[in-house]
Amino acid sequence: MFKPIFFSMTALSLSFTQVASANDYSILVEEGAFYPEITYLAPGDTVTFTNNNTYSIEVIASDETWTTGSLATSMDYVLPISAETALAFGLVSDAEIAGTFSFDLAPLGDVNGDDDDAFDGTDGLESTN
Repeated sequence: MFKPIFFSMTALSLSFTQVASANDYSILVEEGAFYPEITYLAPGDTVTFTNNNTYSIEVIASDETWTTGSLATSMDYVLPISAETALAFGLVSDAEIAGTFSFDLAPLGDVNGDDDDAFDGTDGLESTN
């Protein structure tokens, strides 16, 4: 009798852990761009698109598997993310304005490639030599 109860409790706690680990992300659609342009996330997360333009817009997946529908000014659309979610998206009215999702870990250093502002693990530490 103890083992089935223990197993049920373990399964229940694991399901709470999975739910608690989901994150919510926001993408602002501004004049000519998505902010951020790349969103690092995981299946189970959600993304809220917010139209900050003075006109209606529509965001669509590159493979057309999902769309926000028409979003008037200040309207939101919440997209649940799964492993099958298309990772590239853009505006229906202008395919040049695009963004992406990534299941990779977010970079911790300088994403511009010049490493001038990258943290090297010693910033702020004085040498003892």
